Amino acid sequence: MTFKELLPYHALTVISSSVSYSIFLIIIEPSYRAVIAFFMISLITIIAYSVSAVPLQLVLNKWPKKFSILYLCTYSVVAILFLYISYKLQGNWSDPIGDYRKMFVFAVGAAIIYWFWDSIIMNKKEYPYY
Repeated sequence: MTFKELLPYHALTVISSSVSYSIFLIIIEPSYRAVIAFFMISLITIIAYSVSAVPLQLVLNKWPKKFSILYLCTYSVVAILFLYISYKLQGNWSDPIGDYRKMFVFAVGAAIIYWFWDSIIMNKKEYPYY
């Protein structure tokens, strides 16, 4: 199948992951503005997942495997790098990240969520890539 035929599946993976990640963040750090945060986090993570995870998903799904630990590790490394680089691009070049454990939890949480939805939505035999 071509990329155009698979685009709805990529979009569904990104949207499902973004909504799930928003819920994950609201559970970790509850706020009285949770509804507003839900929509804002969803919009921001749609962009982040589209930029970092979809290209990786295209490469990894040439050899589709459901719930592969190797794919989870790959998504985790890319998520940690993406979060670190995006933090540095915000202008905090000289300051180290304040809480590395929190960054790790957010990045690995994002990777696990995307890996989960990728395994469910994209890794099916009905629409192989090649």
